[in-house]
Amino acid sequence: MKKGFTIIELVVAVGILAIVASFAGAIFEIGADSYRVAAANAEIMQKLRAITDQLTADFKGLRKDGEIFVVWQSEPVKKKNLIDADAYQADGRGKQYIRFDRIMFFANGDFQTYHQMPKDVRGNVARISYMLALRRAETEGAEPTPVERQKREQRVLARTQHILTADPELGWTDPADFKDIKEWDAWHNLYEYDKYTLQGWKNLPYIISWDPAQPVLGLKAYMLSIICNVIIGKSTARGTVVDPPNPKYAHLILCEGVGEFSIQGWYDKEKRWVPERYPYGKGDLGDFIPDPYVPGVFYPFPPNGLVWLGGSFAGHQFCELLNEEHFNEIPGLGRALKFTFTLYDSKGVIKKGRTFTHIVYLDK
Repeated sequence: MKKGFTIIELVVAVGILAIVASFAGAIFEIGADSYRVAAANAEIMQKLRAITDQLTADFKGLRKDGEIFVVWQSEPVKKKNLIDADAYQADGRGKQYIRFDRIMFFANGDFQTYHQMPKDVRGNVARISYMLALRRAETEGAEPTPVERQKREQRVLARTQHILTADPELGWTDPADFKDIKEWDAWHNLYEYDKYTLQGWKNLPYIISWDPAQPVLGLKAYMLSIICNVIIGKSTARGTVVDPPNPKYAHLILCEGVGEFSIQGWYDKEKRWVPERYPYGKGDLGDFIPDPYVPGVFYPFPPNGLVWLGGSFAGHQFCELLNEEHFNEIPGLGRALKFTFTLYDSKGVIKKGRTFTHIVYLDK
């Protein structure tokens, strides 16, 4: 007779097999998680490279003889209309903020339109802007979704590029003739060129008459309110609007999954960045109070420039610095700009995203 396995031996063997299988499953799960995290980090690093390469290329050609418009927008995360507020960390002083900054400037480069509308356009000077974009509403005729009402991992960092051209073959509707927001919207989001020279843009009126009770805005005030989504006087703000599935808006999308975007300038006088990464409401230089007049920089002066830090700080005290000769001394611009942004992977593997900074030097 041949001997078989006893019950005890079978139980022991099955137990050992179960232990080995559980270890194998755990190792496989760890390996799969590691792969997902590695893939997510690789995706984020690709996004980082796309943003930093574009920022470096654009600011390498910065025209200091042109205009620069910077808007610092700080939103307290407890604000009722801010989505997923619990996702943001406190700033160390018990307050929580998120930054949605914007910038517009002119630059030299080798620029080409993405779409052919009605023809391919090339040029060496362009008006460029960066901001977190509004999203086109799914319902026809509805207002676009503001960035603070979007989930952080779905936000889009938009870059607009309008090539300055005088090509007589290009059609053009003068912004001075616009009657409604749809025309302004198409001008900023669908057109990829401006039929202005740089000097022509600078000569556009910002304020026609300044009356504290009822100022009369010029064309440039309306243009800036549309480009950077900031209400100037009684203008209508809008900003860059995207619809990622729609190819008409592909040229606007620099990177998806950018949860926060802030801009700081090196203030050489005090050897620090202005404004502070997060505001604390003290109202001193570098810290600002969010108020109806969104803080920022409008360069140059004359005729229209100012530095507005919010709170009790009036812009006129810095006007003597808002020229090319004193560029390095301007609070919020200066020798360098530091961009800080939080990036998320498309599958949500890295829940809190990763935050990066990128510095571009302006004192060339």
